[in-house]
Amino acid sequence: MFQTASRLITYSLVSLLFINLVSCKIQRVSYFKDVPDSARAQRILQTLTPPAAIVRVDDVLNINIQTLDPQANSVLNQGNLPLNSGAITSMGDRNGQQSIISGYLVDKDGYVHLPYIGDVLVKDLSTQQVKDLVTQKISVYFKDPVVNVRFANYKITVLGEVRNPTTFLVPNENPTIFDALGLAGDITVSGRKDNVMLIRSDANGAKQIVRINLDSTTTISSPYFYLKPNDVLYVEPTEDKVAGESNYRVRDIAVISSAISLMIVIIARLTL
Repeated sequence: MFQTASRLITYSLVSLLFINLVSCKIQRVSYFKDVPDSARAQRILQTLTPPAAIVRVDDVLNINIQTLDPQANSVLNQGNLPLNSGAITSMGDRNGQQSIISGYLVDKDGYVHLPYIGDVLVKDLSTQQVKDLVTQKISVYFKDPVVNVRFANYKITVLGEVRNPTTFLVPNENPTIFDALGLAGDITVSGRKDNVMLIRSDANGAKQIVRINLDSTTTISSPYFYLKPNDVLYVEPTEDKVAGESNYRVRDIAVISSAISLMIVIIARLTL
């Protein structure tokens, strides 16, 4: 009798598990749905020239100057001091630890102070222009200097329906939307790819909000395909997820109730 009851319980639980599994809809994330399913290339998409990132107040620039004098090099690069960035690097851990970056902080007037040459106005310049300007000024003191300039705080924030929503320090100055989504672990099956929100701040602090359709190949030719410092990407949830969250709760309650009812019936039969 107990073996029969045990089998009945097992079969019932397996049946409930099977019903729960088949009721879940399997979805896959895909992009560029307007590209035909074919083994050969249909067309070559032309991307726009990525815009040069412009230096703003409170940016941090890593300015590295190398000369033939090792002692001078240590003095020239001493301004690249560690600063707390408040961001997680793309290669760092995901435990909420703030990363440490180094560089020259652009002051409220748009200047950085460099050894030997003093204050240099870098606001509203690209990193290439800053490099040319610093090279010109430092060449007065040293022969054939090598200057490299890059952003140390090039931050992109990705929020919403992605696997790892957070703020990233990107390693290059021309990241694309897909670079940012890749760092964030890609869009989940519950995220809308056809209506990704991009929030961008201009030099005056004004916000620009645009919608991007990642189901269309026209995104590659969009002026928003390349991201700028401090851009924010937000991936909205699909309507199915919003509606499904309440449906899942109702379904779970129904499954639990059915299981409890079945157990009560089985126990009642065993006690007869």
